[in-house]
Amino acid sequence: MVRHLGNAILTLFLFGMAVGAAVAAEDRPRELDSALQTVKREMLTLGERMRALKGNHRPEPESVSIYLAVEPDLVFRPEKVTLRLDGETISELTLHDVQRRALKLGGAAPLYRGRLFQGRHRLEALFFGKGEGNEPVEYRETWKLEQSPGKRIKVELRLDNARFRRSPVVDMRVID
Repeated sequence: MVRHLGNAILTLFLFGMAVGAAVAAEDRPRELDSALQTVKREMLTLGERMRALKGNHRPEPESVSIYLAVEPDLVFRPEKVTLRLDGETISELTLHDVQRRALKLGGAAPLYRGRLFQGRHRLEALFFGKGEGNEPVEYRETWKLEQSPGKRIKVELRLDNARFRRSPVVDMRVID
């Protein structure tokens, strides 16, 4: 009986050692996972601090698209359009016969696609072309444009015949 008791104690001792080793092995992945989570948190915090230290507190730019459209019976024949935003030239488009025909059929020519910072801006368009009698003419129009946060702006510049003057009317319309 003593012998069986010794075997039982030895068996229990060995079983306890095996369980202890299994628990220790089970704790290692948990410790490793915990350490990895700590490193991830520290890296995210470091990234936030780096962005704050850059000092780039300027708001993100939003997108803007500007198109040209004309009335089918327009007397003025546009040949070139120059766009300026806040005094800086952002686009120049030379219109060829095929493009002018497409515009008269109801198409729209993209003048500018890009990013625009939030706030108020000054948009200026210069139109070069031929007027009545095939004489070269130039027209200039200016508008105020406001960019709101999170908003994409589509702007249509539409050329139409004026009723009481020889120059075309240029209408700016913001499309939502």
